[in-house]
Amino acid sequence: MADYTERANEEFVEAITRIKESKGADKEANEKVTELLLNGTAQFLMPVMITDEPAKERKILYGVIAGKDGQPFYMLFTSKQKIKEWNKEGRKIKTVTHTFEEAANKAVGDPRIFGFVINPMTDDFIIGRAVIQGLLTKVNGKAFGLEGEKVNEDEDVTFKDVREDEVTEELKSSLTEFCEKNDDIIKVYLRDMIRNGHLDYVLVVYHTGSMDDVFPEIMEVCKAHSHGRSVALLSAKAPVASKATNGAEPFFMK
Repeated sequence: MADYTERANEEFVEAITRIKESKGADKEANEKVTELLLNGTAQFLMPVMITDEPAKERKILYGVIAGKDGQPFYMLFTSKQKIKEWNKEGRKIKTVTHTFEEAANKAVGDPRIFGFVINPMTDDFIIGRAVIQGLLTKVNGKAFGLEGEKVNEDEDVTFKDVREDEVTEELKSSLTEFCEKNDDIIKVYLRDMIRNGHLDYVLVVYHTGSMDDVFPEIMEVCKAHSHGRSVALLSAKAPVASKATNGAEPFFMK
């Protein structure tokens, strides 16, 4: 029987092999791995156990493997053959297939999980929790239209006062409530942006620390309260931020 997962992962396996052989120095291979994870091309088989409760109450328990210090990692396999090489005892193994985004959401949602081990016993390619969170931030940014880091000075983009309606007020109110509780956020602007002919909201966030610590949570607020409108997210450190805020007043400031 054809292993469609193996076929889908040919480029991914080649790239992680190059990374290991170069001891992480192969920049092109690293970029290829990131690309294949983010665009959903890479597909992973994850061993699972399904509990015996009634159908509506059944749970899927994902298999873990211990790191060298005993920390639990989810196991991800790129083919049935890789599972066989790990499962030398020939146990009957149930699996589910997930994209990186799906597996990452499972890992981030479980604070006990330290990351992924891809192809245990063969490739042993580790993706740590912090890297998973960073990549998931990029995935969610694309999914929600929150692509602030792609806004740059060379684009056909203009900014104007934000449209005033019920959706805008709800978004402002929810963001204000969130920002008041977050010590890393100093000031936030909300404006309308016309980019390549499309009208979007744009949030410009003045913050301390890394944007990867703050932006995923802001994304969730926007997803819940923008009613399907696209929202671009900009760090105040981005080159185009000064243009975006020129002549405007922040709706939130500490």
